Formats: sequence, C-alpha cells, structure tokens
Amino acid sequence: MARAAVNWSLDQLAQAAGVHRNTIHNFETGRYSGNPEKLRAVRQALQNAGVEFIGEAGSSGVRLRKPSTGPDNGVIAAGAAAAVAAHSVLVINSAPEVRSLARSILEELSLSVIEAENSEEALMILQDQALSLSAVFSEVMMPGMDGVVLANIIMKTWPAIKVILSTGAAGAADLRLPLNASLIAKPWRISEMFRVFRGI
Repeated sequence: MARAAVNWSLDQLAQAAGVHRNTIHNFETGRYSGNPEKLRAVRQALQNAGVEFIGEAGSSGVRLRKPSTGPDNGVIAAGAAAAVAAHSVLVINSAPEVRSLARSILEELSLSVIEAENSEEALMILQDQALSLSAVFSEVMMPGMDGVVLANIIMKTWPAIKVILSTGAAGAADLRLPLNASLIAKPWRISEMFRVFRGI
C-alpha cells in the first residue's frame, strides 16, 4: 500500500532504501518476515517520500502526508522521485561487470538505472514499470531471446521507449533493427554514449 501511494516500482523503492528488489518482493508477498534493519530502511525511504504509517497492529494503514507550505514536504519528495523515474534506463546484460560499467556512465548523465540479466527478466520489469522508462540499453547477443527480438517486442508493446543495442560482433552493420532501435558498437566510446543517451 505504501509503495503504491507514491507510485514507486519495486526497483525504485529498493534503490531508495538501499536493499535488493527481491527483499521488497518477498516481503510484500509474505515470503519473508524481514530483517529489522532492512525494514527500517524501507520504512524510512517511504516516509521520506511522504508516506505516513497509521493505526495499530491488525488495523494499520498508510496515507500520504498532507502538503505543507514549507519547501520540505512529502509531495515535493514524491514529485522528485517521479522526475527521476521519468528518466530511467533499463540495462540488460548477462555480465554484472558490464552492467556496472553502463550504470556508472549513465549515472554521469543523471539517469536512473535498472538492471536485468536477460530479456526474459527485462520483459517482467517492463510489464511492471514501462511508464517510468525512457530507454532500454541491451546487448544484442544474449542467452535465450536476443536484443533484436526484444527490441521488436518493445516497439510493438511500448513504442514510446527508445532501444539502444550494443555489440562488438562482426557484421553488426547488417543487423535489421526495428524503427525504435539504434546501435552502439563495442568497445563503448564515452562521447558516443553521452551523445545517444543525453537525448532520451
């Protein structure tokens, strides 16, 4: 209820609280009673976004803090979170070190980054939070569904989302890309990354 009140995805709450998204998911589905320290971090993140926890055990609930005339209020905090979410990029790569490198580059452009290991996980994230994503940055060659197939699905289902594909394989120029997709060759050049992602 608290997460829905501020319109946050699992990843946005996990990022704000500094915990893994699976911790949030397992807690919400009742699979995990919660580490007290992590739960305090989640609660604090929601409170910072303007959520108030009310009631007692058995009849508890949440509500959004009423706007105040001061500059430091929950409405502003929630609005800021929405602004960040509007410029989020979903990075898809099976290698954690590559995702980490992409994150460091994109965060230099003040973009919020969400990570996925493969296309199947990416589609689950898109189903949950496509409205908060500006772009998808995906490797072309991946186990299972490749990046071009994923780009075609995104074009048909979420046409407003830009797709940037990346590969170092020979013959990249011959790839038949959908209209919503562009290609960045490996190794990445920082200037090229900035040029492509600054406009999303």
